[in-house]
Amino acid sequence: MRILICTIIRNREPFLAKWQKQIFALQARNPEITFDLSVFENDSTDESPAYLYENQSIFKQQLGNVWITSSTENWPYFGSIQAEDRVCYLAKARNRCLEQVDDLSSYNKILFIEPDIQYNANQLSCLLTTDDDIASPYSLHPMDVQNHRWIYDSWATRLVSSDTGFRGPRIFDMPPRLEVAATFNCFCVYNAEPFIEGARFSGINPLTKTWDCDTTNICYEFGLRDYNRIGLYNLPLIHLGN
Repeated sequence: MRILICTIIRNREPFLAKWQKQIFALQARNPEITFDLSVFENDSTDESPAYLYENQSIFKQQLGNVWITSSTENWPYFGSIQAEDRVCYLAKARNRCLEQVDDLSSYNKILFIEPDIQYNANQLSCLLTTDDDIASPYSLHPMDVQNHRWIYDSWATRLVSSDTGFRGPRIFDMPPRLEVAATFNCFCVYNAEPFIEGARFSGINPLTKTWDCDTTNICYEFGLRDYNRIGLYNLPLIHLGN
């Protein structure tokens, strides 16, 4: 199996050492999988570009193929808010991450990992080999770690396509796998076939034709292409960034 890891980065230097360590832990836990890496960084005002440049040779020694781009796009910066411009720029960044790769057809799965999360590679490795078209754990804000009650990435998580956010059970009431209409939750494993066919992230919901969360929209795009097996797993990770 061959998996492409994709990460978009902006002003995340404090988290990049952990992000790198966790990727290498995934690789160590799954020696039968070849992992390639594609990173698109843009418009950072911290040391994120320097970190990527200084560690590029380490990634190339450890992983398969590696693509790392640092770009000045002059895109506005958004916090974690629901905004039309924000989801459009995020979709562009994610697509740049995909499209700088020479040949997507060589991959079985594509794994998007956010740079500012903490997870157990042993726990989440099971998501790499499911028969889902899209599979993710659930994400927690650090202050919710003790009670495991509320999903951090609630806007991108939908039980049914008519939802505008997560309206499902609290985490401790969830089954091991919950069938959902959309998920991301900062660590998301995709069947590569729809991307090979041309599916891409967008700020526009393909069902409603209005703006919506970019990582929700790609799930609906998968569904329109008959890739509609989407699982939210009762496995935790922590979102550390703002």
